Amino acid sequence: HNLNGSSSSKGKSYNVEMSKWPWMKGIEVALADPIPPTGDKDDRPSVKQLIEDHRALIDEVKAEIEQELLYDPAKHDDLWFLRFLISHKKKTNKAVKAAKHTLQFRADLKLDDRDIRSVHVGHDNDKMNEGAKNYLKYCDDDTFRFVVPDTKRGVVSFLKFSGFDQPSMVENVPEEDWLPAFAFVTEWSHQWLDYVTRTTGRLTKTIRIIDLADVSLAKQFSPSATKRDGKALAIMEDCYPQLLQSIFLINAPDWVEGPWRALRPIIPERVIGKFDFISPEKHPKDLAKLTKHVDLSHLPIRYGGTSKMWPDDTPPPRTSLLDEDSYAA
Repeated sequence: HNLNGSSSSKGKSYNVEMSKWPWMKGIEVALADPIPPTGDKDDRPSVKQLIEDHRALIDEVKAEIEQELLYDPAKHDDLWFLRFLISHKKKTNKAVKAAKHTLQFRADLKLDDRDIRSVHVGHDNDKMNEGAKNYLKYCDDDTFRFVVPDTKRGVVSFLKFSGFDQPSMVENVPEEDWLPAFAFVTEWSHQWLDYVTRTTGRLTKTIRIIDLADVSLAKQFSPSATKRDGKALAIMEDCYPQLLQSIFLINAPDWVEGPWRALRPIIPERVIGKFDFISPEKHPKDLAKLTKHVDLSHLPIRYGGTSKMWPDDTPPPRTSLLDEDSYAA
């Protein structure tokens, strides 16, 4: 097996030196050799080393999936299978089930057809699908910001939780719009992360910074909305493996942060690694958790960084390869 591009299975040989994913158009190799770490805190693993370590399991899952009509070896390569295996702790039966679900999910929503990385999330709402447009009607203008500060590091998302009007969402947004809304922003993040992973050779994930300042139980919390969110997030978790590195919750009210800090020592590390309440302006160790993923110069002052821009309105990086067309639902 040649980790630089070609793959073989059951005697067949596929040339995947160029990936067919639309966001990889014009890139000569589907997976680059790993670049040097971008800094002393950059511990992202080499994708090629991970593939080598999981070689037998990848081939086992691939043997099941290559029989599917939606399987395309120029898209569904070793990296694609690797993500499912890591997310499901090397359990091949669960990885196969999730991979099959993902093939159908992407076909149903036509997610393989368009490079949407050029959409400026939070600004280009007219380029989003109808579900996302309806969902965003009940969010303040600065509720969502998805940015790519460094094309060698990936996506950082900022969510201002007080910008949600969940009761109005439940009343006015059809439940069937929830999934397309979540799918659009998750797909946008995935496309950038996949591009960064393939061009740097290092497995790259996103971090989410959720600002809980000024949250109101009456406005921001709705049992029905939480239930809908849960359904959509479960599908995102299944169909976008290895997308999320951590969720950092900042400016939490005392009634939330206090109990969390008391419980942290007894919560499993695997949970802490994904979900953490932090106060970077008060606790240097908390700031270090953020700067592991994003440079201080790209982090707003309100979160302990040096950037004066708030909300962060940095548009997506522009390259000649980006598809400028609007996204069609």
